Amino acid sequence: MFILTSEPPDGLGGAEHFVRELLRGLRARGYSPEVFHRSNSEPAWLARQDGPFGKKVAGTLRGYWIGKNVQRHLSADVVAVISTSDVGFYPLRRATPFKRIHFYHGTYRGQSEAIRPFIKYGGYLYLKWWQSMVLERLSGRGKLVLTNSEQVCDEVSHYFSQDSTAMWCPIDTDRFKPRDASECRLALDLPQEGAIGLFVGSMHPMKGFSLVKSLIDKLPEVHWVLALRGDLPAERIPRQNVTIVQNMAHDQVPVLYNAADFSLCPSLYEPFGYVVAESLACGTPAISSPGGASHLLLREPPLDRLLINDRESVDGFLAAVGEVLRDRAFYRKAVIEKVRPRLHELLATENWWHRFAQVTGL
Repeated sequence: MFILTSEPPDGLGGAEHFVRELLRGLRARGYSPEVFHRSNSEPAWLARQDGPFGKKVAGTLRGYWIGKNVQRHLSADVVAVISTSDVGFYPLRRATPFKRIHFYHGTYRGQSEAIRPFIKYGGYLYLKWWQSMVLERLSGRGKLVLTNSEQVCDEVSHYFSQDSTAMWCPIDTDRFKPRDASECRLALDLPQEGAIGLFVGSMHPMKGFSLVKSLIDKLPEVHWVLALRGDLPAERIPRQNVTIVQNMAHDQVPVLYNAADFSLCPSLYEPFGYVVAESLACGTPAISSPGGASHLLLREPPLDRLLINDRESVDGFLAAVGEVLRDRAFYRKAVIEKVRPRLHELLATENWWHRFAQVTGL
């Protein structure tokens, strides 16, 4: 089984996490998966490209070099090739047929519209028309197309005219489960008393950190935990009520969710949203802008109050935080009783793999 993806699977992003889960599941089911990505496929001179133009050249050629590497290794015992993102457009050929699957974790077309105010016009056009409407669309053409949410199914249909199936993403509900909050706070050296709010994400404009900063300023009585991957914020953050954790080990993340009274996901564009799904799996209310997981899991009262349709509404998020903190036990119980069973049915690892096998025939 060959998997094509842009970045090495040991990275911290959601797509990288999905590929790691895919690798574990395939190995457990008797396959020998191999991942092809930029680090093991593109030439050294391409990796050294720098600056806006150089990075665009590298991004364009990456799928070609990954595909070419796959073609060299495409022996008769390869039963399927699963491509992702915009690296599946290379025309693979073999005398005997094999399954061709493409998995969209979102579209650059949707992302480009969401982050338009934060990028240069040339970058916007590159994302929208070249990376998405050319490379990304070609990557899924003629394949079994899967997505990580119904939202992405709609985007793929609208922009690329491709039919797709929402597979969602697998969640280990044995790890991400409710635990004792006091013990988790103690383990992480967090305050035992008072409210704790959590943001898990990065400084990328798409993740909505500016809104999180506004809430920190408006709610000094809340102790905030910022679990950040990549760069730390350049602007000053008040440290007396903020704990910053950088690049936290994944096995500690369930402890972090359980230590918090609520989590925030104010993303401008969120095709799935591991933060929402993992938080809710732990019984912790997630206050979120619209996205794949939030549309799926925050549909019914009273948790629909935690889905903030205006992604940039500080007042909307502020009101939802106040709602949760007025009755923390009520909202935690609602998540455990109403959301976790639905989440387990669709996203629990074994259930996800059963559905994956049905859809793909693998």
